[in-house]
Amino acid sequence: MISPNKRLLYVSVSLFVLFAVFTVLVAAVDVATANVVNSQVTETKIGFSHLNIAFFDKTHPDGTYSAVWYKFTDIIGKAALLEAAGFAVYGIYQLIKRKSLKKVDADLYVLAAAYLLLALCYIVFEIFPVNYRPVLLGDKPEASYPSSHTMLTCTIAGTGIAVLNRRISSKLTRISADILSGVAIFVMIIGRALSGVHYLTDIFGGVLLSSAIVFLYLAFSSGIIKAEKSRESGNESAEK
Repeated sequence: MISPNKRLLYVSVSLFVLFAVFTVLVAAVDVATANVVNSQVTETKIGFSHLNIAFFDKTHPDGTYSAVWYKFTDIIGKAALLEAAGFAVYGIYQLIKRKSLKKVDADLYVLAAAYLLLALCYIVFEIFPVNYRPVLLGDKPEASYPSSHTMLTCTIAGTGIAVLNRRISSKLTRISADILSGVAIFVMIIGRALSGVHYLTDIFGGVLLSSAIVFLYLAFSSGIIKAEKSRESGNESAEK
């Protein structure tokens, strides 16, 4: 049984609670009808309407979205998916080489659980939308809260930092990977906000939820690492 790091677990639970409260506020506070513009006008309900509409109008006075930021952040999102796929391939490689599910690194199972939780959250908010995009990208309004690209990149890059740091021996390579992940997260948050395909609260909601998932992963992976070190220490003592 994995004993998670309690401090990190408390942070994760607090973030989940904060996200839940914020979601309720987005759905209930200052709700107004906003015009979704692009090729046509469709009326949708938007929470924190004064804040969201003011930010959108300030950054996109013409009422359209930034194709440059949209495409650039989309590339970052796809790169994050490739990173996740890389970890999946690494796990499969371990399974083939070690010929046992029990011998696959335990933190990779926790990582898979984090990805599964991320996917579940995405599906839930697609089925039960809270906010819609401020612009039309297709034939009809699309769910926008929380920002899926922000949530995806922050979760994968955030957990990826811990996964890679545990496995990369070169200090320079570790630092480079950390910087790259940090830049990807920062650019995704800023870029998605400036792209005009989300309201400001959509971005914040994505950051909150992904942070909660990342800290949940860290809580359990830290517990695994601590248990492994304890076993190694016990084995060394037994050998002596």
